[in-house]
Amino acid sequence: MYKSIRIDKAGPVWRVVLNRPEVRNAHDLEMFRELIDAFDEVENDPECRCAVLTGEGDFFSAGQDLRFTRSADALAIDAYGRANVGARQRIQRNFKPVVAAMNGPAIGGGVYLATACDLIVSVDTAFLQMREIQAGNHAGGAFLFTVGRARSLELSLLGRRIAAPQAEEWGLINRSVPASEFQAAVDDYVNALLELPPLAIRYTKSATNLLLDMAGFSTHSEASGPMQRYLSLSPDGREAKRAFQEKRKPNFTGAYPRAADEA
Repeated sequence: MYKSIRIDKAGPVWRVVLNRPEVRNAHDLEMFRELIDAFDEVENDPECRCAVLTGEGDFFSAGQDLRFTRSADALAIDAYGRANVGARQRIQRNFKPVVAAMNGPAIGGGVYLATACDLIVSVDTAFLQMREIQAGNHAGGAFLFTVGRARSLELSLLGRRIAAPQAEEWGLINRSVPASEFQAAVDDYVNALLELPPLAIRYTKSATNLLLDMAGFSTHSEASGPMQRYLSLSPDGREAKRAFQEKRKPNFTGAYPRAADEA
């Protein structure tokens, strides 16, 4: 049923696995659509009590698959952006609790996927990195509500790697542990969630999401999507993808998109 992901079902605990290790679990339109379907299945199947989102191999997710976005036209970029936001919202607003098991680095959209989950455990050798600005795009103030303005801008403006222990210190993730303790740490959260009343978990999440909505979180997600799609079609956005493919430093100009750039 799924090509870009898989679901490992073990009683009440389901593992949703980003399953494109050949591209470090980078995401394209198909992966986002499959994640939406998978978390529909998680929510609607009474056998599932808790989901774990993780990656196959040694990466959680390298973010955007530039092979897809480099050649995508305006319609495909628009569909990709909408599915991107839709997948994250489907995870965040799921009735069931979702634990992110960061088995390795998370970059760009990979960070967004991890932080859409309710609890996040990472191996201490992993890092988180918002590289959108280096690709001629923007990550906005996505983590303003989590780490504050200064650290949010450090993540979004500089695009530097944040090691998992530092991410835990900032409050961006819950736990950073050695690889030898990783599975036990994930299981600790999962087992604790399984002992709690499902309806109370559902409405605890709903109440939290309501407060985020009142603070403007959802409005930000909806508004930033068109900005990202616009920047993806800009000369700098196109140049960043060409430079990555050609393994050279990009030459950014700040030029505005033209109709021809979208063709």
